[in-house]
Amino acid sequence: MSQRLLVTSALPYANGPIHLGHLVEYVQTDVYVRFRRACGDEVAYVCAADSHGTPIEVNAAKVGMTPKAFVEKYRAEQHADFRAFGVEFSTYYTTDSDENRRWAYRVYDALKAKGLIYKKSVEQLYCEVDRRFLPDRFVKGTCPKCGTPDQYGDVCEHCGTTYDPRELKDPYCAICRSSPVVRASDHAYVNLHKPDVNAVIHEWVNAEGHLEPAVREQVKGWLADLQDWCITRDAPYFGFPVTDPEFPGKFLYVWVDAPIGYLSSAEHYFAAEAPDGERLAPAEFERRYLAAGAPARLEHFIGKDILRFHAVFWPAMLWATGLKRPDRMPVHGHLTVNGEKMSKSRGTFVTGRTYLESGLDPELLRYFYAANLGSGVSDLDLSLDEFRNRINADLANNVANLASRVAALLQRLPGGVTAPLDPEIAAATREAVKGARAAYQALETRDVVRLVSQAASVCNRRVQETKPWENPAGDAERSVLYTTGKALLGLARVLAPILPRFSAALAAAYGRPELPAWTPDLEPFDGAPVQVVEKPPQIARVDAKQVQKLIVPAAEAAPAKVARAQSPAETATRASAKPAPPSVPGVIQYDDFAKVELRVGLVKAAEKVEKADKLLKLSVDVGEPEPRTIVAGIAQAYPEPQALVGRRIVVVANLAPRPLRGITSHGMLLAAGEPPNLQVVTVGEGIAPGTRVK
Repeated sequence: MSQRLLVTSALPYANGPIHLGHLVEYVQTDVYVRFRRACGDEVAYVCAADSHGTPIEVNAAKVGMTPKAFVEKYRAEQHADFRAFGVEFSTYYTTDSDENRRWAYRVYDALKAKGLIYKKSVEQLYCEVDRRFLPDRFVKGTCPKCGTPDQYGDVCEHCGTTYDPRELKDPYCAICRSSPVVRASDHAYVNLHKPDVNAVIHEWVNAEGHLEPAVREQVKGWLADLQDWCITRDAPYFGFPVTDPEFPGKFLYVWVDAPIGYLSSAEHYFAAEAPDGERLAPAEFERRYLAAGAPARLEHFIGKDILRFHAVFWPAMLWATGLKRPDRMPVHGHLTVNGEKMSKSRGTFVTGRTYLESGLDPELLRYFYAANLGSGVSDLDLSLDEFRNRINADLANNVANLASRVAALLQRLPGGVTAPLDPEIAAATREAVKGARAAYQALETRDVVRLVSQAASVCNRRVQETKPWENPAGDAERSVLYTTGKALLGLARVLAPILPRFSAALAAAYGRPELPAWTPDLEPFDGAPVQVVEKPPQIARVDAKQVQKLIVPAAEAAPAKVARAQSPAETATRASAKPAPPSVPGVIQYDDFAKVELRVGLVKAAEKVEKADKLLKLSVDVGEPEPRTIVAGIAQAYPEPQALVGRRIVVVANLAPRPLRGITSHGMLLAAGEPPNLQVVTVGEGIAPGTRVK
C-alpha cells in the first residue's frame, strides 16, 4: 500500500555557494526520495534557501546589495548546482516569503498562548558606531587564556578555549573595529521547563523510530541540562519583526523561522507549483500533511550540527501550534576530505561548482556518497584516491564494462534472446533486488552498493567461465548472456535512485525505456526476451590528474561565510563547556569506531583452505538471504573446523570483499589472543544472526 510523505532537507544558508559537504545530505535525501517514488509512494520533497539573519544583512551591505537581492542571487546559484547533481526538489523556495511570515507569527502566537514565552534581560557587547549588539562572531579580541589576538567571541581557534564574548581582552567590533560597550537588552525566551512542553519533548525524543538510538542518547544528554531558548534578536536584523508589543524593536531569531520554512515551502508548493490535479488549498494541505494525526509521514533529513534545534526546539514548536511532530529524523555526519576537515588554506574546501567545472560526472559523487553512507552519524571521508579507485573498480570495470561486453555479444544473436536462467546469476540478482529494497528503507545505501557490486561480480565471473565470445549461440553461453542481460536490467532498477541518468540509459539500451515499479515482489527475470537496441552508457575511468583539479588554491576557494548570530543562552552554554582534549596518539574518535559495522554471525559450515595452513573457510549466516563466505586465519587454533559450526560469532560486516587464496572473503571475524592460542569471540545463544553489536 502506497504512503504519502513530506520529506525535507535542512535549508542551506543563502550566504554562499553549495559545497561538497552540503551535498552529502541532499544526495542522501534525494536518493531516498527517488526510492520511495519508485515504490509507488507520493513524496513531496521540499527545501528552501534559509534567507534571514545578521550575516546576510551585513554581507549584503558589504557588496552593495539589498538583503533580498543578495539572498536571491545565492538561492538561484544554489538551486542550479543542486539540479546539476541530480537533486530534484519539488520546490526550492525561500524563508523570506509571505507564507513563512504568516506561519512564523502563528507559531509565535501559539507559544505565547501556551504561556511559554517570558521576558529576560541579557547583557551583551554593543557597538556604538554600527549601533548594534555584537553576537559572538561579530566581536573579536585577545583570547583570555592563551593571549592569541584576533579571536572570535565564542572560541579561540588557537587553544580551543570557549568563553563568553565579554571575557575577551581588548574586544573590538568585527565590522568596524571600534571598541564595544556592555549593554543590557530584553529578549523573549521559551520556557522549556514547563511540565507540559517538557513532557512533549521527552516523549518525542524517546519514541521508537524518530531518532537512531545513538542520536537519541545524545539528545537525552542535552535534556538533562536543558536551557530555555532565546527566540529574538536586536535590530538591525534581516528577518521578521516581532509584532508582540511586549518586545518592541525585536526580530524573530533565524532558527525560529528556518524550520518553519519546511511548512511554508510545502504549502507554497501544493498551492502554486504542484502539477495540475495535485494542487491543494492551504487548509487542505494542512489537513492532509500537518495536522495532528494526519496520515502523511513527515521526515526531516539533517546534519548532526543542527540536531539540537530540530530534536529539542522544533517538536515543542509544532506541539504548541497543534501540528504533528516528525515521524523520522535521519541525522548524518560531516564530510572530511582526505581525512581532514574541509579547509580553504589546504584547498579542500570544494564547492559544487568547482566539482562540476573539473569535468567529473556529478553522478560519480552521488555513487561515492551512497557507497559510504549508512543510517548513523559517522563522518564521511572523501579520500580522492578512494574516490578514483571506487569509481574505476565498481562502476567503470564491474558494471559499465560488463554492460558493454554483454551487449556486443547479444547483438550477434538475431532478434530478442531467451534462454534458461543461469542459477548463480539469477540468485545473486534476486538477492540484490530484495536486499536493496530493505537497505534503501533503512538508509543503508552502502549495503545497496555492496549488493550490486556482488551481483555484477557474479555476472562477470560467469561470463569469463563460459567464454560466450567463442560461441554465443551455445546453450550455456546463451543462458549466461540472457541471464546477465536481465540481471543488468534488474541492477538498473536498483541503482536508479543513486544513478538516475546512467540507470535510465542502461535500461533503454537493453530495450526497457521505462524501469518497472519497485514492488515488494519485483521479479527481475520475467521471462521476456532481452534485446539490445542501442549502445549502453559508458563510465570513463577517472585519472588522478582529473581528481586533483578539485584541490584549488586558497585564493580561489569559496568566500568564507560569516557565521549565524547565536543566542545569549547558546553563547553561555558554549562558554561553560570544557575545551577539547589534546589529540592522543593511537586514540580514535567515536565516529571512527562507529564506521565499523559489527553483526552476529551463525557459523553454518567450516573447512580448511587447501595449501594454506593458517586459513579456514567459513559459511556464516549474518541475517542475509544467503550465508557469507569468510576466510579467517584461525586454522592453528581450530584444527577441527567443525568445532566452530553452530557458534554465534562477531563479524565485521561492512569490510570490502578481499580475495584470499582464490576465495573472496566477505567479512572478518573477531578473535582474542595470539595464534595458536587465540579464541573466536562468541555471543549467547539467544541472539539472532544479523543482530548489530554495539
